[in-house]
Amino acid sequence: MGTYLISFNLFRNQTYADRVDQLLAQIQAGAWWGETGTVMICESPEAIDEFCDRVLNQWSFDELCDIAVIFDLESGEGRSKGKFRDYSLFSVVPWLKRL
Repeated sequence: MGTYLISFNLFRNQTYADRVDQLLAQIQAGAWWGETGTVMICESPEAIDEFCDRVLNQWSFDELCDIAVIFDLESGEGRSKGKFRDYSLFSVVPWLKRL
């Protein structure tokens, strides 16, 4: 069981609404909190890489224009995916793995 913090920014284009709906459906599959909008916390029985594969799938996430960072709050592991413009994240969190 993992407790994951997900921060995301989906690019607003013609598929934005569908991607948001799909992403939220994946995140909200278990217990979750998302009052701030683009930062959510949820529980999942999946390991972090399985969780990322399910949540950041091709229907909910466009890696050519979206960005996401996922941290396992229990193990401290982190993953990132997408088209980052500011790479200082990887200096601040050097152990963050890119998917």
